[in-house]
Amino acid sequence: KKGIKVSFEGKNAKLNLIISNTDAARRKGLMNQAYLEKNTGMLFIWPSSKKQCMWMKNTSLPLSVAYLSSDGRILEIYDMVPLSEKSVCSLKKARMAVEVNQGWFKTNQITVGDKINF
Repeated sequence: KKGIKVSFEGKNAKLNLIISNTDAARRKGLMNQAYLEKNTGMLFIWPSSKKQCMWMKNTSLPLSVAYLSSDGRILEIYDMVPLSEKSVCSLKKARMAVEVNQGWFKTNQITVGDKINF
């Protein structure tokens, strides 16, 4: 799986992100994955900015999702419920999302308004 290393503006945190930028990859996401390494996540990229939704179908890992603007700024962060089929949607128009182990953003003091450097 192809990954990219990203950092956050003004923070020490670094993430290794697996890229999901096709319909099939986005649909699969982190389904059926038993483990997600520390400081690893998945970057979802959509063709355009709009209200995006994610769910946890077949995903047993507790995850947090951050919705991002096209320039990589965090718009919203949500904790996801493992195996839930309820959609968690962005309120703003998002172009990307980053899924990480639940609590990662909090632990690394990453909040709404922070920017990812790709």
